[in-house]
Amino acid sequence: MKETRIKESEKRKVSLKADLPFYLILLPALLLVIIFKYIPMTGLVLAFKEWKPKLGLWDSPWAGNGGWANFVELFKTPELTQSIWNTLYFNLVTMIFEFPAPIILALLINEISNKHFKKVTQTISYLPHFLSVAAVTGIVNSLLSQYGLINSMLTKIGLGGQKWLESPSAFLPTYVLTSVWKSVGWGTIIFLATMCGLSQDVYEAAEIDGAGKWKQAIYITLPGLLPTVGMLLILKMGSLFGSSFELVYGLQNPIGWTQEVIATAVYKNGIGRGEYAISTALGLMQGAVALILTFTTNFISKKLSGVSMW
Repeated sequence: MKETRIKESEKRKVSLKADLPFYLILLPALLLVIIFKYIPMTGLVLAFKEWKPKLGLWDSPWAGNGGWANFVELFKTPELTQSIWNTLYFNLVTMIFEFPAPIILALLINEISNKHFKKVTQTISYLPHFLSVAAVTGIVNSLLSQYGLINSMLTKIGLGGQKWLESPSAFLPTYVLTSVWKSVGWGTIIFLATMCGLSQDVYEAAEIDGAGKWKQAIYITLPGLLPTVGMLLILKMGSLFGSSFELVYGLQNPIGWTQEVIATAVYKNGIGRGEYAISTALGLMQGAVALILTFTTNFISKKLSGVSMW
């Protein structure tokens, strides 16, 4: 037994020395995560305190109701409860369209036989990912403005211009379409890489048996993508209670698009109004719900399909 343990210990030392360059490469990224992600978490204690600027974070008294007063106040404020609902509703609708879009696009790109056309299509679909959100919202606002391109085209064909930016009902479709347009191309990379790993022998056998492209996609490609789809769905569920601050904030205007989500509510209440404790409580609740959703989805996925993150 002792000899076995000694051998295992020696193997670990050898493995550590062999992998040392990779650990050193990883070290800067690890330090960045610790410094900018984990150390700031100490500030979450503010969610349970009655913030006094003169006393500071640690000397400020604990909030009432056993430290839960900020959370109670959170659900008593209509503006904040509405932002919670908006976040969940917007992300649920967005996920319905955004999640399958890269799968469909990847299937279509995979069927393109012309290599040059295939590369051009992939490049064009990737480009929106590299545009900043500020640039994207600027483009959207310009297109939908009263004298923008869309209204100009509608006027020329006799339909008349619309006041898109003044219509609250136009916000959600714009948000969903913009989010899908920006992410769909980049999302295809993972699925196209998975398709490259599928055995071509299976496709050849299916073709000999008379299966067309449609049946090959349904019975071979899609089942081959299921593990990847399961993993991405687990990660996506974690962001169901999150929100794109830059996209929502960039699309907002005081005329009609005034909808708030958790991220913008935290910014406006925390930075704008100085309500740091309530904003921290809102952010903490958002993170906790996202964590619960991730663990729950992972558990269900593992039970039903055997696909899980851990």
